[in-house]
Amino acid sequence: MKGILIKLIGGFFFVADQNKNIYQCRIRGKIREKIYPGDYVEIDKENMILENYYPRNNLLKRPKVANVDQVVIMHSVKDPDFTPSLLDRFLLLVESSGFEPLIVINKIDRAEAGFKENFVEYQEAGYQLDFISVKENKNLDQLFDKLNNKINVLTGPSGSGKSSFLNKVIEDADLKTAAVSKKLKKGVHTTRMVELLSLPNNGWVADTPGFSSMAKLDLEIEAEDLSWYFPEIAKYNNDCKFNRCSHLHEPGCVVQQKVESGEISVRRYQSYQQLYNELKERERKY
Repeated sequence: MKGILIKLIGGFFFVADQNKNIYQCRIRGKIREKIYPGDYVEIDKENMILENYYPRNNLLKRPKVANVDQVVIMHSVKDPDFTPSLLDRFLLLVESSGFEPLIVINKIDRAEAGFKENFVEYQEAGYQLDFISVKENKNLDQLFDKLNNKINVLTGPSGSGKSSFLNKVIEDADLKTAAVSKKLKKGVHTTRMVELLSLPNNGWVADTPGFSSMAKLDLEIEAEDLSWYFPEIAKYNNDCKFNRCSHLHEPGCVVQQKVESGEISVRRYQSYQQLYNELKERERKY
């Protein structure tokens, strides 16, 4: 029988069939280190043995989830406060892994008037944004529609409201939630493992560990390729005077001209500079 692996706990592998019936299985052979939630697998239903797995379409490496259709990056307007540089790092992580990001901004019920101005630079860069309030059920239906019939990965900073959101979208999910530390203004980690949770339709969503920071860039990209992951910069990559222009100091750099004219966000460009220098420093060390 073919099914989808939804979680691994100890030596047990939990597999769902097409009707979302769950089977607790043991595993045969040496494949236990080769499979992850999201993988389609073959099980011996009579003996409850996971025997093999099917070729996957993709693999998100952090956290490890297979056959991902969409990565939802949730941030909050307040508690914790929105940090653009942190969102930039999440976007880089997602896009460098080959996935399309969907940005969700939660807790708009706590936002001040005109708060959407802080996100214009992302919309101008071409990203999808959904503004929601889990607490007040604002704009949730339109977001639910985007999760239908997909394997979704939900990620973002600790305290942004991921578990509270899943408690709304998944009946009887009853996920643990934790109050944001008022002293540190950072989220408290509540998710400890990757698990695919069943949506009311044919979809799945993986709740992943939250991050209070992403200080370390654990990416398999080189500094010279960074510009391809900033959409507003990438479209000018072939217009500069020099091939492989870093867009930092070269004369005749179109990107720098666009920043000066206001066509590219100064703040986003500064984030690009910071990330570029971090990647270069890492390359020098190795």
